[in-house]
Amino acid sequence: MDSLVGFVGKNYVLMAGDTNAGRSIMRLKDDFDKLVPIDSHKILAKSGEIGDGNQFCNLIIRNVSLYRIRNETELTTKSVAHYTRRQLATAIRKNPYSVNLLLGGYDKKDQKGSLYYLDYLGSSKKINYGAQGYAALFVGSILDRFWNEDLDFEDGLELMKKCLKEVEKRLIIGTRCFLIKMINSDGISVVEKVMINSEKKNEIEEEN
Repeated sequence: MDSLVGFVGKNYVLMAGDTNAGRSIMRLKDDFDKLVPIDSHKILAKSGEIGDGNQFCNLIIRNVSLYRIRNETELTTKSVAHYTRRQLATAIRKNPYSVNLLLGGYDKKDQKGSLYYLDYLGSSKKINYGAQGYAALFVGSILDRFWNEDLDFEDGLELMKKCLKEVEKRLIIGTRCFLIKMINSDGISVVEKVMINSEKKNEIEEEN
């Protein structure tokens, strides 16, 4: 039941993912971080098989770090997206990874954030906003309606919570918690843990 959402705001990128790790109808844990830091200014958000996601993200992280050590320079978000896409496309013909991704990053040189959509078939597309997993079924219209390129952080956080509440409302099996992270010129920071179910429970108790 993976749900990932991300969009580019004014001088930042905001990303959110549910914290459930499960298999079939079972929830194995509810504190699983699907927003994996690649370096100080990039996040790879993963959905799909847990084992494939962990292995593939480790592959990207180690090779990006190796490139930085060898060349004494950091790859841009665009370069990481191209490298990640190449690894996915190559794996299709050998041992495919069952993983879909959102790559978000902030490049100091360009002084702006960017977001990329990648899937297990090796597709890659730069986007302003997007989602993976079940969230992609529900939040597209909300982002179409409310997103704009000059979205400040406060409005962006409100928009993200609107998307997450819609996911919780539409899914039959509820998601307990979402983790929201931001990437800007200062690096990666955890913004908030959103407990959707607890908010709903409080609203019901107030009505009674």
